[in-house]
Amino acid sequence: MSSALTQDVDIALTEPDAAGPVVVSWPATMWTREEVVKRARALPVGAQDTDKRSQRVKSTDRLLSWLEAFSGLTWQERWNASGSEQALATWSEAPTGFICRTSDRPVSKFVGHRAAVVGLNALLCLGVIRPSYRFLFASRLKGTYDHIRELSDPQFFAEAFAVCQRAGVRDRHQLDAMRHLCRIVMHTGRGPRELTTDDLLSYYSAVLEIRQANSMALSWDIMRETGVFPAGTPTLRATRCRGQLTIAELVDAFDVQCQPVRELLIRYLSERAPSIDYSSLTGLVGNLVGGFWKDLEQHHPGVDSLHLSPEVARGWLERARVRRGGPGKGTARIDPYGLLFVVRAFYQDLAQWALEEPYWVTWAAPCPVRDEHVRGSMKHQRTRRARMHQRTRTLAPLLPQLVHSVEARLRYVERLHTAAHETPISATFALDGELFQRVQAKHDAEAGGQAGARRLRVLRMADGQRLDLTQDEDEAFWTWAIVETLRHTGVRVEELLELTHLALVTYRLPDTGEVVPLLQIVPSKQDAERVLLVSPELAHVLARIIQRVRAGQDHVPLVARYDPHERVTGAPLPHLFQRWQGIEHRVMSPAVVKRLLGRALERLALRGPDGKLLHYTPHDFRRIFATEAVAGGLPIHIAAKLLGHQDLNTTQTYAAVYQDDVFRHHAAFIARRRAERPGEEYREPTATEWAEFERHFTRRKVELGSCARPYGTPCRHEHACLRCPMLQPDPAQAMRLAEIINNLHERIREATERGWLGEVEGLQVSLAGARQKLQQMRKIRTQAATIPLSPTRRA
Repeated sequence: MSSALTQDVDIALTEPDAAGPVVVSWPATMWTREEVVKRARALPVGAQDTDKRSQRVKSTDRLLSWLEAFSGLTWQERWNASGSEQALATWSEAPTGFICRTSDRPVSKFVGHRAAVVGLNALLCLGVIRPSYRFLFASRLKGTYDHIRELSDPQFFAEAFAVCQRAGVRDRHQLDAMRHLCRIVMHTGRGPRELTTDDLLSYYSAVLEIRQANSMALSWDIMRETGVFPAGTPTLRATRCRGQLTIAELVDAFDVQCQPVRELLIRYLSERAPSIDYSSLTGLVGNLVGGFWKDLEQHHPGVDSLHLSPEVARGWLERARVRRGGPGKGTARIDPYGLLFVVRAFYQDLAQWALEEPYWVTWAAPCPVRDEHVRGSMKHQRTRRARMHQRTRTLAPLLPQLVHSVEARLRYVERLHTAAHETPISATFALDGELFQRVQAKHDAEAGGQAGARRLRVLRMADGQRLDLTQDEDEAFWTWAIVETLRHTGVRVEELLELTHLALVTYRLPDTGEVVPLLQIVPSKQDAERVLLVSPELAHVLARIIQRVRAGQDHVPLVARYDPHERVTGAPLPHLFQRWQGIEHRVMSPAVVKRLLGRALERLALRGPDGKLLHYTPHDFRRIFATEAVAGGLPIHIAAKLLGHQDLNTTQTYAAVYQDDVFRHHAAFIARRRAERPGEEYREPTATEWAEFERHFTRRKVELGSCARPYGTPCRHEHACLRCPMLQPDPAQAMRLAEIINNLHERIREATERGWLGEVEGLQVSLAGARQKLQQMRKIRTQAATIPLSPTRRA
């Protein structure tokens, strides 16, 4: 470490280990015993701890006496010879016994153990020995980390704590990050400002062999923010990600033994790669190389031909229906036909290409997958589709409960956060009959001012549970934002996370000047861009997201997103679904989305008809969106465009939940289109036709608001707007709606008195719709003030 106690000349062996070269000699480890004891006496101690100085000196001398019994020219060599590195957590047993036996007066085992620990603490602080990372994790020398921070570079660690506190990082994450850096300092012998990215990467690799490297990304970010790492250094995740592997690297991961077949597979996959994305390519390699050829090599060593005997082919076909690894190893595959179709396509491609290029001729062979082997695939697809439809039928009616739950949770946490923010430290306050006390953690108190107010923590007096309101409010908001955006758009989870501020565009109608907001979905699965109309509810959600990520600034922060499927990091963009992680903004990952949804469902505890707990995946919202859109009268080909499907059959697998209703609407639409739209109309629209299209939006104005019915679709409710879900109510017409409700009550009373029971039933349906519209008006009126959605243009 770079302090006055050590120097910077190291002599290393040439044999590397997991953490870099093994250093065996440096000035501090070659000090004499007297010089080490002298320097241990010079180590600083507190003004009130003068007794600790003499205790440290005696403990250091006793531990050195124990080390002198082992062979070696330096203290590090003696330490290695002592076997302490292999003993790990039990390292102190040997020096404890030695100290108890050689002491001038009888000492207890506890005193001997304490002397060994204090002596090792001094040797680590002086840099006399440099233990391995495995030993430092197992020994649990907690007090040593504080001394290392004080002796190596206290100013650096003060800056590091300040960086964490400004970002509102949790106390335990701060301590974990600092201990990571202290271990690297103790192992390498260099100060924190002398560490490099290679030092942290070597440490990270060593830690992953022992345990989870919690807060390691925070340690990396601290080195970036304090200026130790050069400007422009990427995050730890981006640094460790290798990016896309070559086809040869993907194939070699399975250790194919037959080299001619290896070359064939690489060449075949190279031909297929340009037409598929990287994620699909990795799946193809896993099936073809791992699931097919490597399986053959494991069960039939020496196999070198694609021409398989009937016995070999039959054995592979039986194994192909069983999982080869993972938690379900040995169980039947959920989809046994995916692997079969990949192998069948492989053999068919080779046979077809053999007609065009001589290289493939030698590999053309009969395919082991026959028609009878995949004949049941259609039945399997129907069964899978029925299972998916049943899941949608179960989850769709319960979605309003989930929406209400996340909204109620957000309102409660926001109220609790506001009340705690207005309460002084250590004071109590009440909310909804519960008593809370605002508390402050140690590092929050040391930060003071802005940093101290960054995180809000309260103690619930009823059960003594500590609540981190900063984290709770953040999770509650993003859970609500995720649920609302998914259910109003039907986008895929990767499309959700790719939404940026630039995706919000507007279109102004030339006749009325009305602005229509649109949401641009970037190309994802099918590389096809699409645009969605932004409903008022979705606009409210997006406005709150933009307001939050702006955090009082003029623009949304630019953040680069790592795509785990394609293994690429995109350019910095104003992503909407970004949040603080560590000390910087990062785009959420799909795992975070699933975790937030999981916690919301745990609180709600929804149960299905069988009594089992239900869970929603992000894709469930997409299926429910498609189902409700088609069931509500939206033509299925329009739903396909909204979902980004290129094949109408794909949309039917999503939306064909209520079969009779869907097919009736679809058949009626086809018949109407054939009758009303002759073939010559499939051309560029004329000026008159385009004007008619724009006038459609001007005719949306109705008595109680605006009609959101898509262009070219008839009014399903025959202009009975009170019953129509497509009506977007205008809060300014609340008084008018109240009059209508009163009138409906009078008409129901009159119809009841006169015995017009059929009229009563129809009026009650209208009354229920009017009350629902009134509730929507009240909800819209209580929403936050209007926030501009369009991106801020900077000069």
